[in-house]
Amino acid sequence: EKKTRQELFSLILEKFGLAYDDNDERVYARGNHLSMQDGNNTLYYIMYYYAFARDIVDKAIVKIINQKRVSIDYRLDEHWEGSCQVIENYTFIEVEKKGDTTPVKKLMCLFSGTKKHGRPILLGTYSTVKRDGFPAAGRIVLERVEDSGLIDKRIRSEIDPRITYYLLNKVMVSETFTPNTLNDLKGEFRLIERYAGEYQLFYPKRSELVKAELRLSNDGRSQLTISGILYTGTFLPLDPHTVKLELDDGADFSHMIKESIVIFISMNNSAYAPFYFGSGVSNALETSPNAFSCLITEKEKNTRKGELKSILESFYEKEKASKR
Repeated sequence: EKKTRQELFSLILEKFGLAYDDNDERVYARGNHLSMQDGNNTLYYIMYYYAFARDIVDKAIVKIINQKRVSIDYRLDEHWEGSCQVIENYTFIEVEKKGDTTPVKKLMCLFSGTKKHGRPILLGTYSTVKRDGFPAAGRIVLERVEDSGLIDKRIRSEIDPRITYYLLNKVMVSETFTPNTLNDLKGEFRLIERYAGEYQLFYPKRSELVKAELRLSNDGRSQLTISGILYTGTFLPLDPHTVKLELDDGADFSHMIKESIVIFISMNNSAYAPFYFGSGVSNALETSPNAFSCLITEKEKNTRKGELKSILESFYEKEKASKR
């Protein structure tokens, strides 16, 4: 009859003597509806988050009322109120700070899966503005409390170290300025550009000096190829003279342990010029995690092969002697 879904829904409710309550998204027989209208279906959670300014993992009390309304009370005497909405496998919570403060909003996104409401533990993220005015985002964990009478005890109890480990330092803070062009972006990009290029890396392994191919891209990514195995990751200038590389073998979730490599490179001229000297640790280069030293040189460096060979031989002999 070309009716909309809402019109058809209303006709079905009317025909069978039903009523729909938008607050808790339930359908009732008309006679029972009014008697159940005042009953609140409230879920209680303890929310764990990393407090960036205080460098601790802290707690807050979250109430989800009738699967619609939300209140959050922090231990810092902050009260927030807002709404909750489930879309597909995700729960979205939007709240605003109440009281004699500048209005601030927070958006939380939690993965709720196929069971839309009432899971014992929820993982997600938040996005808001910190007390010092910086936009911030980070991880959160929500742990359900079945008995509301236990809320006070739970909020005072010690935090499980598994939660602390999961959340510690998991915060991203943005700048509070509005650039006019991309050239105004702050950061280490000028150093990224400076060190981007193709390199060769040499490190001692047992009775030989292994050669590897290293690529530092101008978007901050890095690639290291050793004996046909590709390790990928990022590189970060720590200061104008030191670069840190973090790489792994990109193993999927079926691998219990990833092979990883961390290298610090001194980009100053050293006793091994034109090589740069590096030191690192890895569980990929040997059968067990170990520290190692290496030399890195620009791939297209115009240096005589005999000179390079002499420097590498000297480096190898010194490394071999240091491990005796």
